[in-house]
Amino acid sequence: MGTPERCERCGHALRVLRKPVRRLRWTRYWWRGVTSLFTGQLRICPQCGAMYSGEGELLAAGAIETDAERRLSVYRKDMAYLRDAFGAVFIAAEFVVIWLIAGTESMELAKVVAAASVGAGSLVPFFYFGRKARLAKRDLKQLRGARQRGQILQPPQN
Repeated sequence: MGTPERCERCGHALRVLRKPVRRLRWTRYWWRGVTSLFTGQLRICPQCGAMYSGEGELLAAGAIETDAERRLSVYRKDMAYLRDAFGAVFIAAEFVVIWLIAGTESMELAKVVAAASVGAGSLVPFFYFGRKARLAKRDLKQLRGARQRGQILQPPQN
């Protein structure tokens, strides 16, 4: 039996699994990734996450993260980083307000108002990107759960 060209489960074209140890770590198939370095390349289906041996044998259905999950995971991480950055701006602005009020110099109302408005203004994108990160996390959990149950879901359109 030769190497398969299409997935038995969904009919999608198979790809060679690059960096199998890294892609399979934190899964129960990590040892297959290690052994594939010595026994031959593994093939994966980017649509349903099925993993095949070099000889074409189905090793696991839904074993590896699909392309849609990887894209959504990167998107979620980006939104979380942006949320954290605007949270840091808010905290820094509040420190500036405290320093201006409690400092040894006389308080200038214009500086305090400016620093407070920068901090308050950074809360809008903080909550916006926080919501985007939460929604992406929820969608990612749905995709992973469906893959692990053997279902093939389409990624949600943002």
